Amino acid sequence: MLVFLALNGIELSYTQKELYETIFDVAAGKQNYEGLLNWVIEHQK
Repeated sequence: MLVFLALNGIELSYTQKELYETIFDVAAGKQNYEGLLNWVIEHQK
């Protein structure tokens, strides 16, 4: 996902902990598409 965003000119600002928690939440089904989309929007530079 991060490579896709970078190739499309979208840069994000996040800590390693935030990224780790977000990816694991998605994998565990705790975060849906809308939640991930909101996270990306909130972390754009």
